[in-house]
Amino acid sequence: MLAARAIDDERRHAELSHVVASRYAGRDLAAPARLPLTFPRHEQADARLRHVLHVVGQCCLNETIASAFLEAALAGTRTPLATAALRELLSDEIDHARLGWALLASVDDRTRESVAPWLPEMAIANLRMWREAPREYPDDPALAAHGAPTASVVEEALKMAFRDLIIPGFERLGIGVPEIEAWLARGAPT
Repeated sequence: MLAARAIDDERRHAELSHVVASRYAGRDLAAPARLPLTFPRHEQADARLRHVLHVVGQCCLNETIASAFLEAALAGTRTPLATAALRELLSDEIDHARLGWALLASVDDRTRESVAPWLPEMAIANLRMWREAPREYPDDPALAAHGAPTASVVEEALKMAFRDLIIPGFERLGIGVPEIEAWLARGAPT
């Protein structure tokens, strides 16, 4: 049920973001174009592992990173509109991340072992996607009150997601990730 709701949540997130942007603009903005949805192929994985890898990539990695980003944005927010919107988004993203962690906890040890070799490349790809997304972060710290953190705050949130959430999450499930730890210690180059 939570997984099915997550799809609707993402549509609601787009609508919520559009409403917030329109309110800040003082007028109704045109809806943004929908971006194409593509999935990693993971061609060397069998169908079952491919499914698990998709969920791990989207939920354990991307949604956990999104939660860290939103938490950082919320920390500086002082306006009621941005605070309410970010709280709603953060609550949902935490649930979405939990889906991935719950799936990974529910699979057998052999499947978890099969996931491990894929994780370093997936971690780098996920962080690269966050860093290279076509968006600009403001240099004006005053905009943080409206939920727009600076680039340095975002970068720290991205690294914190790996250091404090993702790496411990994998380790708690018995998946050692020394390559990801070493990569993070080098500054997480992408």
